[in-house]
Amino acid sequence: MTSCSDDDNDNSPPLNENPGMVATINGGTFNDYNFTDGTYLISSGTNGNTMSINIADTSGNQVTLFLNGTGGFSSGTVKEMGDIDSNNFVTHGIIRQANPQISYYSTSGNVTITEDRTHPTETGIRIISGTFNISATTLDNANTTVLIGSFTELEYED
Repeated sequence: MTSCSDDDNDNSPPLNENPGMVATINGGTFNDYNFTDGTYLISSGTNGNTMSINIADTSGNQVTLFLNGTGGFSSGTVKEMGDIDSNNFVTHGIIRQANPQISYYSTSGNVTITEDRTHPTETGIRIISGTFNISATTLDNANTTVLIGSFTELEYED
């Protein structure tokens, strides 16, 4: 005997077994530093017009990608650093180095959302993936660095 259930017709892509972020930070006080996340938090604005992706690695370094509402958050959307949306929110990135304690603020670059979809099994949850290439500098412009990498299947509340 054989049978077929509705689950056999589910066309949702499977979840990645290793969600998270990987990046290389190079320049300033970073020297080809391989950033691999230890934990992350994504928060959306109350009306869904902003998104903040906050990621920390096991060494205490942190990356924040703040995305404004320009163009939305669907697959293929490119978020340009410095873009100001109609609500005066600015898309930007911040790299916070733990040792020495230095912060770098985006000067140029972008984040490309490669996928934003409904979670296949959890109601009210979405999954977002993307790539980024961001140049950043310290407030005194004494150090510049570049952050290049990707985030994969990070979950957030819809």
